[in-house]
Amino acid sequence: MEGKNLSNSQSVTENIYWLALQDKLDLISTRKVANAVQELGSMKLFWNASDSYFYKLGLDDKTIRKFNEHKNKIRLENYWKMLESLDQMSVKIIRYIDDDYPEMLRELDDSPLLILHKGSVKDFHNCVAVVGTRNASLYGHTMARKLSRSIASKGYTIVSGLARGIDIWAHYGALEASGGRTIAVLPWMVPVYPPEHAEFLKDIEKRGAVLSERFEKPSDKSAPSKFVQRNRITSGISRCVVVIESDAEGGTVHQVRIALSQGRKVFALKPKDNERAERGFKAFLEMGVTPIESDKEVLKFLDETPLKAEERKLDSYYQHSLD
Repeated sequence: MEGKNLSNSQSVTENIYWLALQDKLDLISTRKVANAVQELGSMKLFWNASDSYFYKLGLDDKTIRKFNEHKNKIRLENYWKMLESLDQMSVKIIRYIDDDYPEMLRELDDSPLLILHKGSVKDFHNCVAVVGTRNASLYGHTMARKLSRSIASKGYTIVSGLARGIDIWAHYGALEASGGRTIAVLPWMVPVYPPEHAEFLKDIEKRGAVLSERFEKPSDKSAPSKFVQRNRITSGISRCVVVIESDAEGGTVHQVRIALSQGRKVFALKPKDNERAERGFKAFLEMGVTPIESDKEVLKFLDETPLKAEERKLDSYYQHSLD
């Protein structure tokens, strides 16, 4: 199904309700919402369902009360304006029930209700996440770029978060490969963060994609939590995660925990003459992460865990369309 089509009033109305519920997804699980929408026939009908229906879904009094408070507080016309902005920016809404929603992400217990997508890459079946510290050493920068370029040259899409440090060098390396592709997973679409990467993001959109589950940066104090929430998408769409330099605490450690909880294979590059990264490397080994010194172990893992037949077919189709 198409997620966004402003010429279709029914589709527009549906997406308004999807966006409105996305802002309060902590109340009801995505899978439960999707099942209810399939049963009722539309998100609008789910949004306007009676309390008795929500009781039938297994929601308790507190959850129903908070959901009703959310519905009464928001202005749906604001989401119409958001849809117009998304359309102007050529951003597509991919809902959980849509065919092009990333299948690996759909399998998670905490899947996003929807993701916003901009760019040329629409295939999420052959991704490798490369993540690490914002305060990387020269060795870390060099290896993030080198490993990402090598892995991308083998046809894999490099996923990272556009952050300063390891993330941005992973994106650079991916696009240096012939036909290289990369995906930036952001905490929100606008404004671009960090701002100095806004121009480079345009290159990513041309040869890759930008994903987020939020359009705008939240105006309240919840903004820092969105960096943490996006981690589940970064590893969620990836077949494995490669960590390059991190201390024993911080965002990269959280990303590793999330990836392991999702059942993803995680590799950590052995650091070089970096006490802070040594601490993180030791912590990762204690968590069960596989140590590496090059991309050979990563590529070997990917070769030994091939895509399912239907995923290979999709990957071949999208690669052909890019060529």
